[in-house]
Amino acid sequence: MMDDWKSLFRPHILARGLDYYESGAVEALERTEHGFHARVEGTEDYEVDIWIKDNRIHDMECSCPYALGGEYCKHMAAVLYEAEEGEEGAKGTVQAGREGSGKTWEEQYQESRKELRDVIDGIPEEELRHILETMALEDQSLRNRILTKYSTTISLGQMVRLKREIEDIAYRYSDRSGYVDWESAGGYISEMETFLYDKVQAVIDKGCYMQAFELTNQVFVTIGNQDMDDSDGGTDMVADTCYKIWQQLLEKCGEQDKNKMQSWFEMHQADGAVMDYMEGYIGDFLMNEFHDREILLKKMEELDHQIEKRRESTDCGKCYSSYRGFENNILKRLQIMKALGASEEELRQYRRKNRGFAAVRMLEIEEFIQAGKNRDAVRVLMESKELDRKFPVWVKEYSQKLIELYKQMHMDKEYKEELLFQVFFCGQDNLEPIARLKEVCEPGEWEQNRERLLKCPSCQSIKLSLLESEKMFDRLLDEVISNGSIYMMDRYEKVLKKAYPDRMRTAYAAYVKSQAENVSDRRRYKELVVYLKKIASYPRGRETACEIAREWRTLYKRRTAMMDELRKAGL
Repeated sequence: MMDDWKSLFRPHILARGLDYYESGAVEALERTEHGFHARVEGTEDYEVDIWIKDNRIHDMECSCPYALGGEYCKHMAAVLYEAEEGEEGAKGTVQAGREGSGKTWEEQYQESRKELRDVIDGIPEEELRHILETMALEDQSLRNRILTKYSTTISLGQMVRLKREIEDIAYRYSDRSGYVDWESAGGYISEMETFLYDKVQAVIDKGCYMQAFELTNQVFVTIGNQDMDDSDGGTDMVADTCYKIWQQLLEKCGEQDKNKMQSWFEMHQADGAVMDYMEGYIGDFLMNEFHDREILLKKMEELDHQIEKRRESTDCGKCYSSYRGFENNILKRLQIMKALGASEEELRQYRRKNRGFAAVRMLEIEEFIQAGKNRDAVRVLMESKELDRKFPVWVKEYSQKLIELYKQMHMDKEYKEELLFQVFFCGQDNLEPIARLKEVCEPGEWEQNRERLLKCPSCQSIKLSLLESEKMFDRLLDEVISNGSIYMMDRYEKVLKKAYPDRMRTAYAAYVKSQAENVSDRRRYKELVVYLKKIASYPRGRETACEIAREWRTLYKRRTAMMDELRKAGL
Protein backbone atom coordinates (compact mmCIF):
# COMPACT_ATOMS: atom_id res chain seq x y z
CA MET A 1 0.00 0.00 0.00
CA MET A 2 1.00 3.66 -0.40
CA ASP A 3 3.59 4.94 2.07
CA ASP A 4 2.35 6.94 5.10
CA TRP A 5 -0.81 8.26 3.42
CA LYS A 6 -2.53 9.03 6.74
CA SER A 7 -0.12 11.94 7.35
CA LEU A 8 -1.75 13.80 4.42
CA PHE A 9 -4.98 14.28 6.40
CA ARG A 10 -5.89 16.37 9.40
CA PRO A 11 -6.72 14.15 12.40
CA HIS A 12 -10.45 14.96 12.47
CA ILE A 13 -10.77 14.42 8.69
CA LEU A 14 -8.99 11.08 9.02
CA ALA A 15 -11.36 10.11 11.83
CA ARG A 16 -14.41 10.99 9.73
CA GLY A 17 -12.96 9.04 6.81
CA LEU A 18 -12.59 6.02 9.08
CA ASP A 19 -16.23 6.42 10.15
CA TYR A 20 -17.34 6.45 6.51
CA TYR A 21 -15.19 3.42 5.69
CA GLU A 22 -16.44 1.42 8.67
CA SER A 23 -20.07 2.26 7.89
CA GLY A 24 -19.66 0.79 4.38
CA ALA A 25 -20.06 4.11 2.58
CA VAL A 26 -17.38 3.29 -0.01
CA GLU A 27 -18.91 1.66 -3.08
CA ALA A 28 -17.65 0.41 -6.44
CA LEU A 29 -13.96 0.61 -5.52
CA GLU A 30 -11.87 -0.27 -8.55
CA ARG A 31 -8.18 -0.37 -9.43
CA THR A 32 -7.47 1.97 -12.33
CA GLU A 33 -4.49 2.71 -14.50
CA HIS A 34 -3.63 5.70 -12.34
CA GLY A 35 -4.57 4.29 -8.90
CA PHE A 36 -8.11 3.97 -7.51
CA HIS A 37 -11.61 5.18 -8.30
CA ALA A 38 -14.63 4.81 -6.02
CA ARG A 39 -18.02 6.26 -5.16
CA VAL A 40 -18.67 7.31 -1.55
CA GLU A 41 -22.12 7.75 -0.06
CA GLY A 42 -22.48 10.99 1.90
CA THR A 43 -25.03 13.80 1.87
CA GLU A 44 -24.79 13.00 -1.85
CA ASP A 45 -22.85 10.36 -3.76
CA TYR A 46 -19.32 11.64 -4.40
CA GLU A 47 -16.78 10.40 -6.96
CA VAL A 48 -13.19 9.96 -5.72
CA ASP A 49 -10.02 9.44 -7.77
CA ILE A 50 -6.61 8.64 -6.27
CA TRP A 51 -3.43 8.92 -8.36
CA ILE A 52 -0.46 6.81 -7.17
CA LYS A 53 3.13 7.10 -8.37
CA ASP A 54 6.18 5.31 -6.97
CA ASN A 55 4.01 3.85 -4.20
CA ARG A 56 3.07 7.35 -3.00
CA ILE A 57 -0.05 9.48 -3.33
CA HIS A 58 0.58 11.72 -6.32
CA ASP A 59 -2.80 13.48 -6.40
CA MET A 60 -6.40 13.10 -5.18
CA GLU A 61 -9.73 14.46 -6.37
CA CYS A 62 -13.26 14.31 -4.97
CA SER A 63 -16.47 15.90 -6.24
CA CYS A 64 -17.55 17.10 -2.75
CA PRO A 65 -17.60 20.87 -1.96
CA TYR A 66 -14.83 20.55 0.66
CA ALA A 67 -12.38 18.94 -1.80
CA LEU A 68 -13.27 21.42 -4.53
CA GLY A 69 -11.78 24.04 -2.22
CA GLY A 70 -8.41 22.30 -2.51
CA GLU A 71 -8.60 20.20 0.67
CA TYR A 72 -8.08 16.48 1.25
CA CYS A 73 -11.51 15.29 2.41
CA LYS A 74 -13.01 12.46 4.49
CA HIS A 75 -14.27 10.73 1.32
CA MET A 76 -10.68 10.38 0.06
CA ALA A 77 -9.60 9.00 3.42
CA ALA A 78 -12.48 6.49 3.37
CA VAL A 79 -11.44 5.24 -0.08
CA LEU A 80 -7.82 4.85 1.06
CA TYR A 81 -8.90 2.88 4.13
CA GLU A 82 -10.99 0.64 1.85
CA ALA A 83 -8.14 0.25 -0.64
CA GLU A 84 -5.69 -0.51 2.15
CA GLU A 85 -7.96 -3.23 3.48
CA GLY A 86 -8.36 -4.69 0.00
CA GLU A 87 -4.64 -4.73 -0.72
CA GLU A 88 -3.70 -6.17 2.68
CA GLY A 89 -6.26 -8.92 2.33
CA ALA A 90 -5.42 -9.64 -1.29
CA LYS A 91 -1.61 -9.69 -1.20
CA GLY A 92 -1.44 -13.43 -1.71
CA THR A 93 -4.19 -13.26 -4.31
CA VAL A 94 -2.42 -10.44 -6.15
CA GLN A 95 0.74 -12.49 -6.31
CA ALA A 96 -1.24 -15.43 -7.62
CA GLY A 97 -2.82 -13.11 -10.19
CA ARG A 98 0.64 -12.09 -11.38
CA GLU A 99 1.42 -15.73 -11.88
CA GLY A 100 -1.60 -16.17 -14.11
CA SER A 101 -4.84 -16.32 -12.06
CA GLY A 102 -6.26 -13.48 -14.14
CA LYS A 103 -8.38 -12.17 -11.23
CA THR A 104 -9.53 -8.59 -11.46
CA TRP A 105 -9.01 -6.06 -8.68
CA GLU A 106 -12.74 -6.18 -7.91
CA GLU A 107 -12.59 -9.98 -7.50
CA GLN A 108 -9.58 -9.66 -5.20
CA TYR A 109 -11.34 -6.96 -3.19
CA GLN A 110 -14.53 -9.03 -2.81
CA GLU A 111 -12.48 -12.01 -1.62
CA SER A 112 -10.82 -9.79 1.01
CA ARG A 113 -14.19 -8.45 2.14
CA LYS A 114 -15.62 -11.97 2.36
CA GLU A 115 -12.64 -13.00 4.49
CA LEU A 116 -13.41 -10.16 6.93
CA ARG A 117 -17.09 -11.04 7.04
CA ASP A 118 -16.27 -14.70 7.67
CA VAL A 119 -14.14 -13.69 10.67
CA ILE A 120 -16.86 -11.37 12.00
CA ASP A 121 -19.47 -14.12 11.60
CA GLY A 122 -17.27 -16.33 13.77
CA ILE A 123 -17.04 -13.87 16.65
CA PRO A 124 -19.37 -14.83 19.52
CA GLU A 125 -22.33 -12.42 19.75
CA GLU A 126 -21.47 -11.23 23.26
CA GLU A 127 -17.87 -10.50 22.28
CA LEU A 128 -19.01 -8.69 19.13
CA ARG A 129 -21.38 -6.58 21.20
CA HIS A 130 -18.54 -5.79 23.60
CA ILE A 131 -16.28 -4.67 20.70
CA LEU A 132 -19.01 -2.41 19.31
CA GLU A 133 -19.81 -1.01 22.75
CA THR A 134 -16.13 -0.22 23.40
CA MET A 135 -15.77 1.51 20.04
CA ALA A 136 -18.97 3.52 20.57
CA LEU A 137 -17.88 4.67 24.03
CA GLU A 138 -14.59 5.90 22.54
CA ASP A 139 -16.21 7.59 19.51
CA GLN A 140 -18.96 10.12 20.30
CA SER A 141 -20.18 10.32 16.71
CA LEU A 142 -20.50 6.53 16.41
CA ARG A 143 -22.27 6.35 19.75
CA ASN A 144 -24.78 9.01 18.73
CA ARG A 145 -25.32 7.30 15.37
CA ILE A 146 -26.16 4.00 17.06
CA LEU A 147 -28.41 5.54 19.68
CA THR A 148 -30.37 7.80 17.31
CA LYS A 149 -30.90 5.01 14.77
CA TYR A 150 -31.63 2.01 16.99
CA SER A 151 -33.07 3.26 20.29
CA THR A 152 -36.87 3.27 20.62
CA THR A 153 -36.95 6.92 21.70
CA ILE A 154 -34.61 9.87 22.26
CA SER A 155 -33.79 10.23 25.94
CA LEU A 156 -32.73 13.38 27.75
CA GLY A 157 -29.20 11.96 28.00
CA GLN A 158 -29.10 11.35 24.25
CA MET A 159 -30.21 14.93 23.60
CA VAL A 160 -27.40 16.20 25.84
CA ARG A 161 -24.85 14.11 23.93
CA LEU A 162 -26.19 15.17 20.52
CA LYS A 163 -26.04 18.84 21.51
CA ARG A 164 -22.52 18.31 22.80
CA GLU A 165 -21.57 16.88 19.40
CA ILE A 166 -22.73 20.13 17.76
CA GLU A 167 -20.59 22.10 20.20
CA ASP A 168 -17.62 19.78 19.58
CA ILE A 169 -17.83 20.32 15.80
CA ALA A 170 -17.60 24.08 16.31
CA TYR A 171 -14.78 23.65 18.83
CA ARG A 172 -12.66 21.37 16.60
CA TYR A 173 -12.70 23.74 13.65
CA SER A 174 -12.22 26.98 15.62
CA ASP A 175 -9.01 28.57 16.83
CA ARG A 176 -8.50 29.80 20.40
CA SER A 177 -10.53 32.94 19.77
CA GLY A 178 -13.42 30.96 18.27
CA TYR A 179 -12.67 31.91 14.66
CA VAL A 180 -13.07 29.40 11.78
CA ASP A 181 -10.64 30.32 9.01
CA TRP A 182 -11.19 29.68 5.29
CA GLU A 183 -9.17 26.46 5.27
CA SER A 184 -11.30 25.01 8.08
CA ALA A 185 -14.66 26.41 6.93
CA GLY A 186 -15.32 23.68 4.36
CA GLY A 187 -14.87 20.89 6.89
CA TYR A 188 -16.93 22.76 9.49
CA ILE A 189 -19.84 23.24 7.08
CA SER A 190 -19.58 19.65 5.86
CA GLU A 191 -19.77 18.22 9.39
CA MET A 192 -22.74 20.42 10.33
CA GLU A 193 -24.53 19.30 7.15
CA THR A 194 -23.71 15.66 7.91
CA PHE A 195 -25.08 16.04 11.44
CA LEU A 196 -28.37 17.40 10.05
CA TYR A 197 -28.70 14.76 7.35
CA ASP A 198 -27.63 11.80 9.52
CA LYS A 199 -28.44 12.45 13.17
CA VAL A 200 -31.37 14.87 12.93
CA GLN A 201 -33.00 12.90 10.13
CA ALA A 202 -32.70 9.73 12.22
CA VAL A 203 -34.51 11.54 15.06
CA ILE A 204 -37.26 12.61 12.63
CA ASP A 205 -37.59 9.07 11.28
CA LYS A 206 -38.17 7.94 14.87
CA GLY A 207 -41.11 10.37 15.13
CA CYS A 208 -39.41 12.57 17.75
CA TYR A 209 -40.26 15.80 15.96
CA MET A 210 -39.74 18.36 18.70
CA GLN A 211 -36.35 16.87 19.64
CA ALA A 212 -35.38 17.14 15.95
CA PHE A 213 -36.62 20.75 15.97
CA GLU A 214 -34.52 21.50 19.05
CA LEU A 215 -31.37 20.02 17.48
CA THR A 216 -31.94 21.82 14.18
CA ASN A 217 -32.36 25.09 16.04
CA GLN A 218 -29.11 24.56 17.90
CA VAL A 219 -27.26 23.97 14.61
CA PHE A 220 -28.91 27.10 13.16
CA VAL A 221 -28.06 29.29 16.15
CA THR A 222 -24.52 27.88 16.41
CA ILE A 223 -23.66 28.56 12.80
CA GLY A 224 -25.63 31.82 12.86
CA ASN A 225 -23.26 33.16 15.51
CA GLN A 226 -20.04 31.58 14.28
CA ASP A 227 -17.18 33.97 13.59
CA MET A 228 -15.78 32.51 10.37
CA ASP A 229 -14.49 33.20 6.87
CA ASP A 230 -17.69 32.46 4.98
CA SER A 231 -16.52 33.58 1.54
CA ASP A 232 -17.78 30.29 0.07
CA GLY A 233 -21.32 30.79 1.41
CA GLY A 234 -21.33 27.79 3.74
CA THR A 235 -23.50 29.48 6.36
CA ASP A 236 -26.32 29.96 3.85
CA MET A 237 -26.00 26.33 2.78
CA VAL A 238 -26.51 25.05 6.35
CA ALA A 239 -29.30 27.60 6.96
CA ASP A 240 -31.07 26.38 3.80
CA THR A 241 -30.86 22.80 5.09
CA CYS A 242 -32.29 23.90 8.45
CA TYR A 243 -35.16 25.62 6.62
CA LYS A 244 -35.95 22.41 4.70
CA ILE A 245 -35.95 20.39 7.94
CA TRP A 246 -38.29 22.94 9.53
CA GLN A 247 -40.64 22.52 6.56
CA GLN A 248 -40.51 18.74 6.92
CA LEU A 249 -41.27 18.97 10.64
CA LEU A 250 -44.13 21.41 10.11
CA GLU A 251 -45.71 18.97 7.66
CA LYS A 252 -45.33 15.95 9.97
CA CYS A 253 -46.07 17.25 13.47
CA GLY A 254 -49.41 17.82 15.17
CA GLU A 255 -51.21 21.09 15.88
CA GLN A 256 -49.80 21.46 19.39
CA ASP A 257 -46.20 21.07 18.17
CA LYS A 258 -46.87 23.47 15.29
CA ASN A 259 -47.90 26.10 17.86
CA LYS A 260 -44.65 25.48 19.79
CA MET A 261 -42.65 25.86 16.60
CA GLN A 262 -44.42 29.11 15.74
CA SER A 263 -43.75 30.44 19.23
CA TRP A 264 -40.02 29.75 18.81
CA PHE A 265 -39.89 31.64 15.50
CA GLU A 266 -41.89 34.57 16.89
CA MET A 267 -39.64 34.75 19.95
CA HIS A 268 -36.40 34.77 17.92
CA GLN A 269 -37.30 36.80 14.82
CA ALA A 270 -35.60 39.93 16.20
CA ASP A 271 -34.09 39.06 19.60
CA GLY A 272 -30.45 38.92 18.48
CA ALA A 273 -30.20 35.13 18.83
CA VAL A 274 -28.39 35.06 15.47
CA MET A 275 -26.72 37.61 13.21
CA ASP A 276 -29.01 40.09 11.46
CA TYR A 277 -29.09 38.50 8.00
CA MET A 278 -29.73 35.06 9.54
CA GLU A 279 -32.82 36.51 11.22
CA GLY A 280 -34.17 36.78 7.68
CA TYR A 281 -34.59 33.00 7.59
CA ILE A 282 -36.74 33.16 10.73
CA GLY A 283 -38.86 35.99 9.33
CA ASP A 284 -39.18 34.19 5.98
CA PHE A 285 -40.38 31.02 7.71
CA LEU A 286 -42.99 32.87 9.71
CA MET A 287 -44.26 34.65 6.61
CA ASN A 288 -44.08 31.83 4.08
CA GLU A 289 -44.91 28.77 6.17
CA PHE A 290 -47.06 30.04 9.10
CA HIS A 291 -48.58 32.92 7.10
CA ASP A 292 -48.21 35.24 10.08
CA ARG A 293 -50.76 37.98 9.32
CA GLU A 294 -48.85 40.86 10.90
CA ILE A 295 -45.64 40.01 9.02
CA LEU A 296 -47.54 39.46 5.76
CA LEU A 297 -49.26 42.84 6.01
CA LYS A 298 -45.97 44.58 6.78
CA LYS A 299 -44.28 42.86 3.82
CA MET A 300 -47.17 43.78 1.53
CA GLU A 301 -46.86 47.43 2.56
CA GLU A 302 -43.12 47.35 1.72
CA LEU A 303 -43.87 45.78 -1.66
CA ASP A 304 -46.52 48.38 -2.49
CA HIS A 305 -44.00 51.13 -1.82
CA GLN A 306 -41.41 49.52 -4.12
CA ILE A 307 -43.95 48.79 -6.86
CA GLU A 308 -45.30 52.36 -6.87
CA LYS A 309 -41.78 53.75 -7.33
CA ARG A 310 -41.57 51.75 -10.59
CA ARG A 311 -45.01 52.65 -11.91
CA GLU A 312 -43.54 54.33 -15.03
CA SER A 313 -41.54 51.21 -15.94
CA THR A 314 -42.56 47.74 -17.09
CA ASP A 315 -40.12 46.25 -14.53
CA CYS A 316 -41.73 46.06 -11.09
CA GLY A 317 -38.45 45.14 -9.36
CA LYS A 318 -37.49 42.35 -6.96
CA CYS A 319 -37.47 41.76 -3.22
CA TYR A 320 -34.94 39.62 -1.35
CA SER A 321 -35.68 36.57 0.76
CA SER A 322 -32.95 34.88 2.81
CA TYR A 323 -34.20 31.43 1.81
CA ARG A 324 -35.77 32.00 -1.62
CA GLY A 325 -33.35 34.62 -2.91
CA PHE A 326 -34.68 37.38 -5.19
CA GLU A 327 -38.42 37.26 -5.96
CA ASN A 328 -40.48 39.40 -8.33
CA ASN A 329 -42.32 42.14 -6.39
CA ILE A 330 -45.67 41.68 -8.14
CA LEU A 331 -45.61 37.88 -7.93
CA LYS A 332 -44.69 38.08 -4.24
CA ARG A 333 -47.51 40.58 -3.67
CA LEU A 334 -50.02 38.22 -5.31
CA GLN A 335 -48.69 35.31 -3.23
CA ILE A 336 -49.22 37.30 -0.01
CA MET A 337 -52.73 38.32 -1.11
CA LYS A 338 -53.62 34.62 -1.51
CA ALA A 339 -52.12 33.80 1.89
CA LEU A 340 -54.27 36.56 3.41
CA GLY A 341 -57.38 35.06 1.83
CA ALA A 342 -57.97 37.46 -1.09
CA SER A 343 -60.82 36.43 -3.41
CA GLU A 344 -60.34 35.55 -7.08
CA GLU A 345 -62.01 38.83 -8.04
CA GLU A 346 -59.61 40.84 -5.85
CA LEU A 347 -56.66 39.06 -7.46
CA ARG A 348 -58.03 39.77 -10.97
CA GLN A 349 -58.56 43.45 -10.15
CA TYR A 350 -55.01 43.79 -8.82
CA ARG A 351 -53.57 42.14 -11.93
CA ARG A 352 -55.71 44.34 -14.20
CA LYS A 353 -54.48 47.46 -12.42
CA ASN A 354 -50.83 46.36 -12.80
CA ARG A 355 -50.96 44.87 -16.30
CA GLY A 356 -48.34 47.33 -17.49
CA PHE A 357 -45.74 45.30 -15.58
CA ALA A 358 -44.14 42.48 -17.55
CA ALA A 359 -44.60 39.94 -14.72
CA VAL A 360 -48.40 40.30 -14.88
CA ARG A 361 -48.45 39.80 -18.64
CA MET A 362 -46.18 36.77 -18.32
CA LEU A 363 -48.71 35.24 -15.93
CA GLU A 364 -51.43 35.94 -18.49
CA ILE A 365 -49.38 34.36 -21.29
CA GLU A 366 -48.71 31.20 -19.29
CA GLU A 367 -52.39 30.86 -18.38
CA PHE A 368 -53.40 31.18 -22.05
CA ILE A 369 -50.84 28.54 -23.08
CA GLN A 370 -51.96 26.11 -20.36
CA ALA A 371 -55.59 26.61 -21.44
CA GLY A 372 -54.69 25.91 -25.07
CA LYS A 373 -55.55 29.48 -26.13
CA ASN A 374 -52.46 29.86 -28.29
CA ARG A 375 -53.75 32.76 -30.41
CA ASP A 376 -54.46 34.82 -27.30
CA ALA A 377 -50.96 33.96 -26.02
CA VAL A 378 -49.48 35.11 -29.36
CA ARG A 379 -51.43 38.37 -29.14
CA VAL A 380 -50.10 39.17 -25.64
CA LEU A 381 -46.56 38.13 -26.62
CA MET A 382 -46.57 40.49 -29.61
CA GLU A 383 -47.93 43.25 -27.39
CA SER A 384 -45.24 42.55 -24.78
CA LYS A 385 -42.42 42.62 -27.36
CA GLU A 386 -43.40 46.19 -28.11
CA LEU A 387 -44.06 47.32 -24.53
CA ASP A 388 -40.79 45.84 -23.23
CA ARG A 389 -38.57 46.72 -26.20
CA LYS A 390 -36.10 48.44 -23.86
CA PHE A 391 -35.47 45.16 -22.04
CA PRO A 392 -33.60 42.76 -24.39
CA VAL A 393 -33.75 39.82 -21.97
CA TRP A 394 -37.55 39.89 -21.89
CA VAL A 395 -37.85 40.46 -25.63
CA LYS A 396 -35.68 37.39 -26.19
CA GLU A 397 -37.93 35.32 -23.92
CA TYR A 398 -41.08 36.54 -25.67
CA SER A 399 -39.53 35.68 -29.02
CA GLN A 400 -38.61 32.17 -27.86
CA LYS A 401 -42.19 31.55 -26.74
CA LEU A 402 -43.51 32.84 -30.07
CA ILE A 403 -41.19 30.48 -31.96
CA GLU A 404 -42.59 27.48 -30.05
CA LEU A 405 -46.20 28.60 -30.53
CA TYR A 406 -45.78 29.26 -34.27
CA LYS A 407 -44.26 25.78 -34.68
CA GLN A 408 -47.15 24.15 -32.82
CA MET A 409 -49.68 26.11 -34.88
CA HIS A 410 -47.89 25.29 -38.19
CA MET A 411 -47.53 29.01 -38.98
CA ASP A 412 -44.43 28.45 -41.15
CA LYS A 413 -44.00 32.02 -42.43
CA GLU A 414 -44.28 33.54 -38.95
CA TYR A 415 -42.04 30.77 -37.53
CA LYS A 416 -39.22 31.62 -39.95
CA GLU A 417 -39.60 35.38 -39.44
CA GLU A 418 -39.44 34.97 -35.65
CA LEU A 419 -36.35 32.74 -35.97
CA LEU A 420 -34.64 35.47 -38.02
CA PHE A 421 -35.57 38.03 -35.37
CA GLN A 422 -34.38 35.75 -32.55
CA VAL A 423 -31.04 34.95 -34.19
CA PHE A 424 -30.07 38.41 -35.41
CA PHE A 425 -31.57 40.72 -32.78
CA CYS A 426 -31.69 38.82 -29.48
CA GLY A 427 -28.08 37.71 -29.02
CA GLN A 428 -27.24 34.01 -28.77
CA ASP A 429 -25.26 31.82 -26.39
CA ASN A 430 -25.96 28.50 -28.13
CA LEU A 431 -26.50 27.15 -31.65
CA GLU A 432 -30.00 25.70 -31.19
CA PRO A 433 -32.02 28.58 -32.75
CA ILE A 434 -29.38 28.91 -35.49
CA ALA A 435 -29.74 25.22 -36.34
CA ARG A 436 -33.51 25.72 -36.55
CA LEU A 437 -33.04 28.64 -38.91
CA LYS A 438 -30.74 26.59 -41.12
CA GLU A 439 -33.44 23.92 -41.45
CA VAL A 440 -35.98 26.35 -42.91
CA CYS A 441 -33.65 28.28 -45.25
CA GLU A 442 -33.82 27.80 -49.03
CA PRO A 443 -30.73 26.50 -50.94
CA GLY A 444 -28.12 29.28 -51.04
CA GLU A 445 -30.04 31.37 -48.51
CA TRP A 446 -28.33 29.73 -45.55
CA GLU A 447 -24.82 30.63 -46.76
CA GLN A 448 -25.86 34.31 -46.92
CA ASN A 449 -27.40 34.18 -43.44
CA ARG A 450 -24.35 32.36 -42.09
CA GLU A 451 -21.98 35.10 -43.31
CA ARG A 452 -24.29 37.71 -41.87
CA LEU A 453 -24.26 35.81 -38.57
CA LEU A 454 -20.46 35.62 -38.45
CA LYS A 455 -20.31 39.41 -38.77
CA CYS A 456 -23.24 40.14 -36.45
CA PRO A 457 -22.10 41.81 -33.16
CA SER A 458 -24.83 40.05 -31.15
CA CYS A 459 -23.60 36.60 -32.27
CA GLN A 460 -19.87 36.91 -31.52
CA SER A 461 -20.11 34.66 -28.45
CA ILE A 462 -21.09 31.69 -30.64
CA LYS A 463 -18.93 32.55 -33.65
CA LEU A 464 -16.30 29.86 -33.02
CA SER A 465 -18.90 27.19 -32.25
CA LEU A 466 -20.67 28.06 -35.50
CA LEU A 467 -17.44 27.76 -37.49
CA GLU A 468 -16.83 24.37 -35.89
CA SER A 469 -20.35 23.09 -36.57
CA GLU A 470 -20.09 24.25 -40.18
CA LYS A 471 -16.67 22.53 -40.48
CA MET A 472 -15.03 25.81 -41.55
CA PHE A 473 -11.79 24.78 -39.85
CA ASP A 474 -9.47 27.15 -41.73
CA ARG A 475 -11.35 30.21 -40.48
CA LEU A 476 -11.75 28.64 -37.05
CA LEU A 477 -7.98 28.20 -36.74
CA ASP A 478 -7.36 31.82 -37.79
CA GLU A 479 -9.84 33.03 -35.17
CA VAL A 480 -8.39 30.84 -32.40
CA ILE A 481 -4.80 31.92 -33.07
CA SER A 482 -5.66 35.61 -33.41
CA ASN A 483 -7.69 35.39 -30.19
CA GLY A 484 -4.54 34.30 -28.32
CA SER A 485 -6.51 32.45 -25.63
CA ILE A 486 -5.09 29.14 -24.45
CA TYR A 487 -8.61 28.17 -23.37
CA MET A 488 -9.80 28.55 -26.97
CA MET A 489 -6.84 26.57 -28.27
CA ASP A 490 -7.61 23.72 -25.87
CA ARG A 491 -11.36 23.95 -26.57
CA TYR A 492 -10.94 23.39 -30.32
CA GLU A 493 -7.72 21.39 -30.31
CA LYS A 494 -9.37 18.08 -31.14
CA VAL A 495 -10.67 19.21 -34.55
CA LEU A 496 -7.82 21.59 -35.36
CA LYS A 497 -5.04 19.15 -34.50
CA LYS A 498 -6.42 16.73 -37.05
CA ALA A 499 -6.84 19.38 -39.76
CA TYR A 500 -3.79 21.62 -39.12
CA PRO A 501 -1.27 19.82 -36.87
CA ASP A 502 1.77 21.93 -37.83
CA ARG A 503 0.08 25.28 -37.18
CA MET A 504 -1.38 24.09 -33.87
CA ARG A 505 2.01 22.76 -32.73
CA THR A 506 3.58 26.10 -33.60
CA ALA A 507 0.83 28.00 -31.75
CA TYR A 508 1.29 25.94 -28.58
CA ALA A 509 5.07 26.39 -28.78
CA ALA A 510 4.64 30.16 -29.02
CA TYR A 511 2.30 30.08 -26.01
CA VAL A 512 4.64 28.19 -23.66
CA LYS A 513 7.61 30.35 -24.64
CA SER A 514 5.71 33.55 -23.92
CA GLN A 515 4.43 32.21 -20.57
CA ALA A 516 7.82 30.93 -19.39
CA GLU A 517 9.17 34.47 -19.17
CA ASN A 518 6.74 35.47 -16.42
CA VAL A 519 5.96 32.39 -14.30
CA SER A 520 7.76 31.80 -11.01
CA ASP A 521 6.06 29.02 -9.03
CA ARG A 522 6.01 25.24 -9.28
CA ARG A 523 2.31 24.99 -10.01
CA ARG A 524 2.70 27.08 -13.16
CA TYR A 525 5.85 25.17 -14.14
CA LYS A 526 3.81 21.97 -13.96
CA GLU A 527 1.18 23.53 -16.25
CA LEU A 528 3.83 24.50 -18.81
CA VAL A 529 5.31 20.99 -18.74
CA VAL A 530 1.82 19.60 -19.42
CA TYR A 531 1.74 21.73 -22.57
CA LEU A 532 5.21 20.57 -23.55
CA LYS A 533 3.88 17.02 -23.38
CA LYS A 534 0.92 18.09 -25.47
CA ILE A 535 3.31 19.54 -28.08
CA ALA A 536 5.28 16.27 -28.05
CA SER A 537 2.11 14.40 -29.08
CA TYR A 538 2.04 16.24 -32.45
CA PRO A 539 3.90 15.09 -35.58
CA ARG A 540 7.55 16.20 -35.11
CA GLY A 541 6.40 17.57 -31.76
CA ARG A 542 8.90 15.66 -29.65
CA GLU A 543 11.76 17.54 -31.30
CA THR A 544 9.97 20.87 -30.71
CA ALA A 545 9.30 20.11 -27.04
CA CYS A 546 12.88 19.00 -26.40
CA GLU A 547 14.24 22.08 -28.15
CA ILE A 548 12.10 24.35 -25.93
CA ALA A 549 13.26 22.43 -22.85
CA ARG A 550 16.91 22.93 -23.87
CA GLU A 551 16.29 26.67 -24.29
CA TRP A 552 14.75 26.85 -20.82
CA ARG A 553 17.70 25.03 -19.25
CA THR A 554 19.94 27.73 -20.61
CA LEU A 555 17.68 30.74 -19.99
CA TYR A 556 16.23 29.72 -16.62
CA LYS A 557 18.87 27.44 -15.13
CA ARG A 558 18.53 29.16 -11.74
CA ARG A 559 14.86 28.18 -11.51
CA THR A 560 15.36 24.92 -9.63
CA ALA A 561 11.64 24.06 -9.51
CA MET A 562 11.35 24.42 -13.28
CA MET A 563 14.43 22.28 -13.84
CA ASP A 564 12.99 19.65 -11.49
CA GLU A 565 9.67 19.53 -13.37
CA LEU A 566 11.47 19.20 -16.72
CA ARG A 567 13.56 16.35 -15.31
CA LYS A 568 10.53 14.51 -13.93
CA ALA A 569 8.82 14.84 -17.31
CA GLY A 570 11.84 13.35 -19.08
CA LEU A 571 12.41 16.46 -21.18
